[in-house]
Amino acid sequence: MHLVRYRYVGVQVRVAGPAVAVGERGGNEASDTADTGRSVVSGAAGDVGDPRRQARPRSLAEQRATWLNEAAAVLGGAEAVASMVQTALAPPAESTTIVDVRWVAQTASHILAVTEQSRSTWQIWHVRAETQRQIRNIDMPSEHATALVDLLVDEVLDRRSVALVAPADNIEELDALQRTDGSSVYTVAGAALYTSQRILDAEARLVAAAGCRDGSAVDQVAVDLALLEMAANGTALDAGQAALVRQMCTSGARVQLAIAPAGAGKTTAMRALVLAWTQDGGQVLGLAPSAAAAAVLAEQPGIRTDTLAKLIWSLDHGDLPDWAAAIGPSTLVIIDEAGMADTLSLDTAVQFAVGRGASVRLVGDDQQLAAIGAGGVLRDITHTHGALHLTELHRFTNPAEAAASLALREGEPVAIDFYLDHGRVHVGDLAKTTEDAFHAWVFDRAAGLDPIMLAPTRDLVADLNRRARARRLGSAKVGREVRLADGNDASVGDVIITRTNDRRLRMPAADWVKNGDRWTVTHVSREGALTVRHNRSHRTVKLPADYVRESTGLGYATTIHGAQGVSADTMHGLLTGQESRQQLYTCSPAAGTPTTSTSRSSAMVTRTL
Repeated sequence: MHLVRYRYVGVQVRVAGPAVAVGERGGNEASDTADTGRSVVSGAAGDVGDPRRQARPRSLAEQRATWLNEAAAVLGGAEAVASMVQTALAPPAESTTIVDVRWVAQTASHILAVTEQSRSTWQIWHVRAETQRQIRNIDMPSEHATALVDLLVDEVLDRRSVALVAPADNIEELDALQRTDGSSVYTVAGAALYTSQRILDAEARLVAAAGCRDGSAVDQVAVDLALLEMAANGTALDAGQAALVRQMCTSGARVQLAIAPAGAGKTTAMRALVLAWTQDGGQVLGLAPSAAAAAVLAEQPGIRTDTLAKLIWSLDHGDLPDWAAAIGPSTLVIIDEAGMADTLSLDTAVQFAVGRGASVRLVGDDQQLAAIGAGGVLRDITHTHGALHLTELHRFTNPAEAAASLALREGEPVAIDFYLDHGRVHVGDLAKTTEDAFHAWVFDRAAGLDPIMLAPTRDLVADLNRRARARRLGSAKVGREVRLADGNDASVGDVIITRTNDRRLRMPAADWVKNGDRWTVTHVSREGALTVRHNRSHRTVKLPADYVRESTGLGYATTIHGAQGVSADTMHGLLTGQESRQQLYTCSPAAGTPTTSTSRSSAMVTRTL
């Protein structure tokens, strides 16, 4: 490795910049024009309709003056033309990259930092892909680039990562059962997992904070009054919800974890928690990994909510918003959908809150799809300090539906038997199952519902979206259209989905455009902007043309991962049989239908031959 490293010391590599081609036409243009007897460009207004003027050859100076006027009209003035010419004739000197030991170390550290931001564990393939992205603008021979990638990958994995290896089994493989690198043929090549010391330290701090019991506590009487008030207003908590609220209010834990499956009444329990905490004189702040989850949490009265990303950004830039600066010993910070938060962001938020004397409550489901940046810290907290659990589902009136949902969540095969017996799973080849999912969507839409289709790949999502739009349009005349970021077109009446949070795009009631929001297009401007109406709140907003081009797509179908945070009346999922249990759970009735007792959600599974 050292021989390869020093082989590159002192090699200068040019960074490829934008190429500017400048063409200068020769002086024989005038003679060319004279030979043809026609002007190439007609510049003066008097030329139009005047055969004598059109037939007269023009000198090179006249043509240059015409070209200058046209360029000034396009670029915005003579100064802009002069600036363009100057840049073309005297381009800035190309920068050089010296690939030496220092550059390798700095680049490897940067690759590790980027990888840490996107996932808590990684394999060699993740590091290799990021390395290739980092050096793609360096101009060097391909054989040198390959060697440099190998060098950087080794630097990241061997010197900056921590290998997560299973305990040694003390079994030595025969030489015939070893690969050239000494690994056993019974292991999967490239499957080794790595993490970083930074992530391990963050997980250790979170687990340690969960063991502290010196936080604020609510008086037991205030908790009883809050539960009675909830019951008096028609929302009585079951025994499990009431116990969770009591524990969260009175335990004095600095950090406490609650595991709540979909449909277990988490929202109701959080409403009672906020009520008890605020009536006892405290303040409640809600945070969530996504803006959509934060918006759901904000529906609780007496709570101010925002995203984890906003807090992290504010801390990094030293510009705390008022709600963050107000955090103190009487503050309760609820982090909803904690299983979706990446480890480093979760640690930063918890350390900030606890450092200011606040108490933190982590709420989520450790069996749903997690962000790729999320680690196993929730399991570590549960194993070390325990967790509160909600186990009774309220989303179903049929107890068998609830039992099947919980069984699927735990990975028990009996759940699949239940869904097969009740016609929830339809098996066929890819073409048949795609058609089934689409027709189920058509049926629900005709019934006045807001359905959505889920699929595991973007290609299948694009196909379903195209079918849905074609079905909606039929033979009707299409008005003005605009191209969306997913490559599809949209016109008035189409359902679209936004994929980027943008606080500048405001709506009434202090709301704003969020990732996962679904809208119906009401107007398409000539410039490509869209006026859209939110499918749930019915509030309207105008999406600028650049946002439409970069951050929107048709909203009739989405990927399974992209569906988290999306609201719809019914859901029909398309599966290939290669999905994980968490993906299947996301397509299940409990996760797929917000408030129905006889779920109309279904899954179409492709038969694998």
